[in-house]
Amino acid sequence: MFNFDLNHIESALTKARIAKVGFAPDFNQARSKPVHTPLLYVLPLDEDYQSTNSITGQDEYAVNELFAVMIVVPCHIANRQTDTQIEQLRERVKAALAGLTVTPYEPIKLHRGRMVELNQQTKNLIYQCQFSVSGHITINTKEPT
Repeated sequence: MFNFDLNHIESALTKARIAKVGFAPDFNQARSKPVHTPLLYVLPLDEDYQSTNSITGQDEYAVNELFAVMIVVPCHIANRQTDTQIEQLRERVKAALAGLTVTPYEPIKLHRGRMVELNQQTKNLIYQCQFSVSGHITINTKEPT
């Protein structure tokens, strides 16, 4: 039906110059290749649409979506240096996105963050920042012809 456009998030991250923003259609691809410098991926997580009102000719929905910014850093072993690097990148991602408004949605909120994995094959450390966005969307329905 309709989705929150994650291109806005990729653009905001690129503009903030935190790290290069990569493209991956899903988490498995984002984690599959070793990185040499920090890399960010924006991925959808979940969406929920509830019909709130129906007026002749219009449908209104309460929209809630979750998305993630995957922070991928090269790491042979977890240590204080990589912990500090993840912490700095995480804070910069939060500063760039928390409170950002994309019309017709409410400001973006930090949902949660978590360490995802230290991948021994790729030597990547992956941290996930989750964000939520909500809003009310009105759709004009088509009249029968």
